Amino acid sequence: MKPAAAGVLTVLLLAGCQSDPVLRSARMGPAQYRLQVDRCHVIDRAQLEADLQALALRKCPAGAGALQNIQSLPSRQGSLFGECLRRGALQAEVHCLP
Repeated sequence: MKPAAAGVLTVLLLAGCQSDPVLRSARMGPAQYRLQVDRCHVIDRAQLEADLQALALRKCPAGAGALQNIQSLPSRQGSLFGECLRRGALQAEVHCLP
């Protein structure tokens, strides 16, 4: 394989996992957020919940309340070469502490 082709293949393989995990948040009201996490490589649900909790702490500088309305979502993670064998996504709501 030519060096240029090998470099392109390496970049494509790495690109599939660069977005892992994808974290999203949407403000629902004063000090209230809807959070989403989407992972290509999921060990278990606790890993996704830990990602949600970390995102809640970033959105709520004074602290975050308990995650509420936790729901599984279909994962949007995809891959060109099938490396996302254990993907998963969760959504939750959180109220920031005053």
